[in-house]
Amino acid sequence: MSDYKLGPCYIEYKGADLGKTEGGITVNMSNAFVELKTDQDGETPVDEQIVGTFIKVSGSLAAITIENLAAILHEDITTDGTKKKIEIKPNVGTSLMDEGGQMIIKPYEAGVVGTNANDWLTIHKAGMKASADLVYNRSDQRVIAFEAVGYPDSNGIIATFGDITAT
Repeated sequence: MSDYKLGPCYIEYKGADLGKTEGGITVNMSNAFVELKTDQDGETPVDEQIVGTFIKVSGSLAAITIENLAAILHEDITTDGTKKKIEIKPNVGTSLMDEGGQMIIKPYEAGVVGTNANDWLTIHKAGMKASADLVYNRSDQRVIAFEAVGYPDSNGIIATFGDITAT
């Protein structure tokens, strides 16, 4: 098996398949640093320390469903037989961490969702931010743009690359 990977992925959020994407997804990881200085050394840093780690997943969902809209807009689905709706509310004061859930990114292999958990990325507590540009014209595809920010779970872990069951 090659160490070099390319191709689309499957995204699971709070146990639900978010459907196909358009334009792929991007996972950004970075550390924030602070330079440590002393008066005796002037502006020359004497050390640098990590003060935070950030993980963000962004992309666009091609599947415009009531379920996907509800999941990323932090809304509930009202069902009446075969009828469904979500009502968009201001959601002022909603904690993205409290509303967050596990996100698993599974790369495709040979045209299907990969089953090798060693290749998966799990964001343990992903807070979802969304913006939907629902364009209604003859040539533009409607997508739901999203951004998921990783927050530490109860064990202080933000994300895991590979099989989360490894001990």
